[in-house]
Amino acid sequence: MSPATPLIFTIPPEISEHALTFLHPIDVAAFAQVSRAGRALVYGASDHYLWRQLFLALFDDPRKSLKGRSAHPAYNWKGELQRRIRSELAALNAEQRPDEQIAAVETFISAILDAPPVQPTIPYGESASLRFVHRILRDSGILSAPGAPEKIGAQIIGRLRAYLALSLDSKCSKDITPFLRDIRIKSRCYVYDLRNYRRDNEFGPFQYGREVNWAHVEAIVNVIQMNLGELDGVWMDTRPPVGLEATRGYSAPGASKRAPDDWACVEGTWRRYVSFMDYRDLFAFNYSSNSHGTRDPTFFEDCNFQEATRLIELDLHLIPASEIPRNASFLVRSNSKSKSAYYPPLYFTGTSRGVHGNESQINGAVSMGGDGIIRWRFASMADGQSQWSSEGIQLGNVGCAAGVVGSWTGAMHDHGDPVGPFWLWKVPEGHPSHVHEPHWMF
Repeated sequence: MSPATPLIFTIPPEISEHALTFLHPIDVAAFAQVSRAGRALVYGASDHYLWRQLFLALFDDPRKSLKGRSAHPAYNWKGELQRRIRSELAALNAEQRPDEQIAAVETFISAILDAPPVQPTIPYGESASLRFVHRILRDSGILSAPGAPEKIGAQIIGRLRAYLALSLDSKCSKDITPFLRDIRIKSRCYVYDLRNYRRDNEFGPFQYGREVNWAHVEAIVNVIQMNLGELDGVWMDTRPPVGLEATRGYSAPGASKRAPDDWACVEGTWRRYVSFMDYRDLFAFNYSSNSHGTRDPTFFEDCNFQEATRLIELDLHLIPASEIPRNASFLVRSNSKSKSAYYPPLYFTGTSRGVHGNESQINGAVSMGGDGIIRWRFASMADGQSQWSSEGIQLGNVGCAAGVVGSWTGAMHDHGDPVGPFWLWKVPEGHPSHVHEPHWMF
């Protein structure tokens, strides 16, 4: 043995390898560049011990995710760790190429969806992977940089921003007011543009072929969130949970007590906010022939413009598909490309209570899309007929606390029907009721 041989290479490699697990991956990569022996120790091992330990020191165990039970057992610990570290560096470096920033955002979305579900038998703790993504998005400004949707892509930027639900935007600018004002105007323009509601996207936040339109989903989240910010302290105990922790699987209230077949946590008590414009304003925005033309963004800058927000309370329970009323048969469909035995289509009914306790029946369905995104479709009934229909998606993983966001419109989808955004989320049993209070709508 050469007298210049570093001490670390004179001890058994298993011990050296274990010592490396206490370093950050970037330091391990630097160590591998010191010598051939160092490189062999880091990259030449026949097992995955080092890379698995480095990964688990920073992130959640992917084998515990909802995908873990069906994932290939040979998880690429090294490849995924390198992917996440590269994404961190790309997000924090504004000079990175667009393709690198696109890869970074895609990696963050993957990390969010790989976070383990909340387990009733384990004391609740924050997800390490979500904490990692939150820190980078907070510190980097990758989502708020000028031109980010055009540079990175409106769909993947929209998806990540929708999961955050404006929870980080107060930290992205020294003067946040103009930034949020611009977001609100753009979001309202998107949400109330009647061209975005067609039969080929099933009148919801979808693209052709029922792929989720994440730019639309983000706009819905923004509109509802900013409307809630103007309620002046009313119903402060009734707000949809926001932030990445709210996207975790089975984080919704009562998830641990769900029936075995209720994989989507449908049964229970829910709250729903819906927003809408005065129909005359909706018509004017879409069809006005004034000098500014139709769908002019300055329409929403008028100090006289008003948007209403209504709180609705729901109680839902599962039923067999055979019990869906004939006049709501449109809910029963084989639209899901997912054939997973874990997530068969679910059907539900229940009651919806609004102003002064007025009650209507709700019928709906939940299905798992082939893309792993959960779709919700439901309709409210009046005098035995479907009156309003809603199309939405789960804002996160299965049974997440963030709930469901989407669009509502007339059930018959007649030309000129009103449209608007909604946010539906589950609350604990016994949550205070507010529908009999005087401040029911703003």
